[in-house]
Amino acid sequence: MIAIPIDKQNSKSISQYFGNASYFALLDVKSGDVCISENRGNGNGPDTANFLKDINVTSTIFYHMGEGVFNTLDKNNIKVYTCEKKDLSIEDIHNMFLNKNTKQVTKQNSSLLLDSGNSSSCTCGCSNK
Repeated sequence: MIAIPIDKQNSKSISQYFGNASYFALLDVKSGDVCISENRGNGNGPDTANFLKDINVTSTIFYHMGEGVFNTLDKNNIKVYTCEKKDLSIEDIHNMFLNKNTKQVTKQNSSLLLDSGNSSSCTCGCSNK
């Protein structure tokens, strides 16, 4: 199950802000089925990461993500992928995963791929403050 942050319950594209996304589209890559879940950790990146663990998410994708969120996801064995700051639809993301055309973030490349988006208001516990 891949968690895609979205701004509204009926949004069809990725949110730019991971921890502040109001909802997640939960995508089953094999079937293409999507269900929507309210983000119970909204406003706090690590709380959002723990929420995704609690609902058995195995992967997620982001537009902007801070180091603290990434570290919590990594600790929870949730794979993290970047959309490379492209406004992608849920369908685009589904196709990326089907075609294995994704870029995974790891400890080794995280300093190059992570970007909290607005370091002055970041509350994820990262070093971007």
